[in-house]
Amino acid sequence: MNDREGKVPPSDDCSYISTNMFIERGTSMDRERDSLVFAQVSQTLPKVIAIVKAAGDVGDIQTNSVTGRVYFVHSENQVGVLDGNTNRVIRNVKVGDGTTFLAVNPRINRIYTTNFREATVSVISGKTNSMLTAVPVGQRPFGINIHQGSNRVYVANLSGTISVIDGSSNRIIQTLRVGGSPAFVSINERMNRVYVTNVSTNSVHVIDGKTLKILSTIKVGRNPIIKPAINSVTNRIFVANNLSRFASLILGRTLGKSIPLQLGSRQSEVAVNPLTNRIYITSAQQAGSGKLFILNGQTNTIVKTLQIPTFSSILVNPLTNHYFVGDSDGRNLFVFSGRTNTRLITLRTGKSAGNMALNTRTNRIYVGNMGTITVVQDHF
Repeated sequence: MNDREGKVPPSDDCSYISTNMFIERGTSMDRERDSLVFAQVSQTLPKVIAIVKAAGDVGDIQTNSVTGRVYFVHSENQVGVLDGNTNRVIRNVKVGDGTTFLAVNPRINRIYTTNFREATVSVISGKTNSMLTAVPVGQRPFGINIHQGSNRVYVANLSGTISVIDGSSNRIIQTLRVGGSPAFVSINERMNRVYVTNVSTNSVHVIDGKTLKILSTIKVGRNPIIKPAINSVTNRIFVANNLSRFASLILGRTLGKSIPLQLGSRQSEVAVNPLTNRIYITSAQQAGSGKLFILNGQTNTIVKTLQIPTFSSILVNPLTNHYFVGDSDGRNLFVFSGRTNTRLITLRTGKSAGNMALNTRTNRIYVGNMGTITVVQDHF
């Protein structure tokens, strides 16, 4: 597969630009023209502005776009706090044992972590950067998310329950016993609907955020151990299935039987751009290179397939219509145009370009690495 077909070529450079321009070489005028052209292009392209040392390998990472702070899991029981204004880590907060995932509520400036081995959720004050309390939940808490409007925190416990925490009192207000192994939580903020994948029953539980009752349990593909992506504009929910060769689409309006989206490959991650109605699904468990499927969210058809690293992460920036693919086995961060689906630039991050988070106010992307966080400034 050549570069025009989507293959990402290797590079040892700190960054390089993909263009279709033909520029004659040789004279000093040519070289000056080249430098001016590339300078003009680079002004509008994302760039690495800092690589910040962390106290351990970075796991889950989330931002508070209001305060500009970035929170990341490391060292099994620590949450690091990075000041987005100075690009410095200002605190490491000790939380529960086996810290796995984070959720941030910017409205009340609180951060929540699931502690897998301790069966608790730690609550951190974003103002003081200290732990306020630990809330006992079900065994093996895993995915976590927040409905900001109601200030309710939803926790998927692999032991077969879903815990609902009142963010005002930090108390459990509902425990839903669904069986199986609830894993990840996605929320439609507009509709106040909560979607929880269950990897043992190969299903998605739909919760009414107002009544805290299960509205429906919908069968999907095998092993949906991936956080669903929601387009709140179209009210469609996209579920990636780790052991099936199709993704699943749930229509939020009807909550009927899921619709299989045939891809021919198992999936590892899913992301949505609600402004363009494009769906991005990665497949990265196969031998050799992985694939990125780009779907039209209206017709549910594949509009482009790109070759990507075998193990990769993805983040979509709806503000710029750029999407970022990180090489988890290397240091490359590939940036693509959502309009043309062509590679714009490849950036070099810290070792292992892993989980990513976006600050929607500063338009900065934070990439978790082994022992560092790479800060990328995106541009329109």
